[in-house]
Amino acid sequence: MSSLRVLPAALALSLALVACQSADKKAGNDEVKVVKGVEVVCAAQADVDAAVDQVNGLTPDSTVADAQKAGDKLKDALSALNKAEGQLEKAEVKEYRDQVEIFRKAVDEVSKKKDLTLAAAAEQLQGKAAPLIAAREQLASTTVCIDAVDDSSDAKTDEKSES
Repeated sequence: MSSLRVLPAALALSLALVACQSADKKAGNDEVKVVKGVEVVCAAQADVDAAVDQVNGLTPDSTVADAQKAGDKLKDALSALNKAEGQLEKAEVKEYRDQVEIFRKAVDEVSKKKDLTLAAAAEQLQGKAAPLIAAREQLASTTVCIDAVDDSSDAKTDEKSES
């Protein structure tokens, strides 16, 4: 009878361990994808540079076929670069999400320890925060965000000047 009570507890514990491992594993896999994505972007940039060199190498003696070939190579290289950058961006977002999930789970675990001091909790969370911060900085370096402009104050100024 007691073995039947232990089975659900053991199952819950094993699922919790698998869930923790899968978040760490996902983050590791996404980090590998980011590194590979950077390599693909760099290779695509090199292809674009080579295509630009081919275009710049056209002379008055070059044929229309030479120009078309150079233009096609440039078009293909730019397309590959755009695709590589999109894949890299997706991998960076996934890595960031995984790091957020790992950190949230760490916070949940620390919050269950009611006798823990704030200093001890902060110390335990620092190790989980570092990869999250690094993923955030990496994502921010490739993402350009434009702040929303509040035009309401300009509208009020315009209304006053019209009166």
